[in-house]
Amino acid sequence: MDDHRTAAAVGRTTEAGFVTVRGSGDLDLGCAPRLRQLLLTAVREAARGVVADLSAVTFCDSTILSVLVDAHRAALACRVPFAITADRASVVRPLEILGLDTLLPLYADLDAARAAVSRCPQTRVS
Repeated sequence: MDDHRTAAAVGRTTEAGFVTVRGSGDLDLGCAPRLRQLLLTAVREAARGVVADLSAVTFCDSTILSVLVDAHRAALACRVPFAITADRASVVRPLEILGLDTLLPLYADLDAARAAVSRCPQTRVS
């Protein structure tokens, strides 16, 4: 049996106070702590907005979904605009099956997600 897994990668960029955390490849338990750390750090640092860009993710397990829910909750608590970009079935379908697509701010492309977080007023009081 061939293993067709794609190496996972997670990184962060910041532009004008907006943070984009990008994931690619097969995201699972092995990279969940790094993804969680990048997302929660951005939220806690009072970024103007945070986007989790999962448009290049080829596989997503339940630990990653848990990270997304935790990041969303933290962003709500800190009043930091948060959005997720995902257009592949590997991410969107599990979110739909679990009903998380109705809870999480999900967008099909990065431009739409960035526009959504930039429209939200930053109301965090430090």
